[in-house]
Amino acid sequence: MPRVALVTGSTDGIGRQTARQLAAAGMHVIVHGRSKTKVDLALAALREELPGATFEGVAFDVGTLAGARRGAEAVLALAPELHVLVNNAGIFAPERVVTSDQIETTLAVNFIGPFLLTQLLMPRLLASATTVPSRVVNVSSVAHTRGRIHIDDLNLEKGWTGYAAYAQSKLANVMHAMSLAERSDATKLVAYSLHPGVIGTKLLRQGFGPVQGASVESGAKTSVMLAGAETVGEPSGTYYAEGVATPAAVATRDGQMRIRLWAAAVQLAKL
Repeated sequence: MPRVALVTGSTDGIGRQTARQLAAAGMHVIVHGRSKTKVDLALAALREELPGATFEGVAFDVGTLAGARRGAEAVLALAPELHVLVNNAGIFAPERVVTSDQIETTLAVNFIGPFLLTQLLMPRLLASATTVPSRVVNVSSVAHTRGRIHIDDLNLEKGWTGYAAYAQSKLANVMHAMSLAERSDATKLVAYSLHPGVIGTKLLRQGFGPVQGASVESGAKTSVMLAGAETVGEPSGTYYAEGVATPAAVATRDGQMRIRLWAAAVQLAKL
């Protein structure tokens, strides 16, 4: 049986390329997007490009708690085994909007939704680990190095900027992977985070203007390596920048803050 991977935000950009390359390497890939229409279009195109590969699709909004819960249910129904979760979906918000769950949208889509999804899929990931550990791969950004966890104001009610919200959420992604590593038996589950490079995607244009980015093929390389390789040389919790294990920002090493962030995420996700 092929290994099974869920790649969130995989109807376009880096996520689509990640899904494509994992499927080309023989994995069974679950493609995710916010709308069924986009998922169906992506599935049709991927199946045409890779006739021998196997794909399924799920549509849900990872930025709402109800959406993440529905998504987890759909994935569990589709996949009796789940070996890899790539938390790739992400946004750069142009204005401060609060979701129906009263969570700032960047935080909701980039961190709280993926945190909830990961926790809900964790029993299946752990149960699927046999000869090799299952994996969680968080797509972060070099922007995490400029982020700060505003633990008493995660919604940035004071001093919100698009970049501050984005950098905080990406710092949270790295800390989430480190916390998963600390809290998990490495023979059953390993977790990594990564900066894919400056890639010419919709997010780059929305957040950073007319910047020349590298190809999505280049951007997917690290996710594909971490999700698809038989073994990963570096220990669980490692951060990668463009394919190379790299020290994460100093802020990530604050163990007390990681504990406080986990507790805050549990509360915001209503776990």
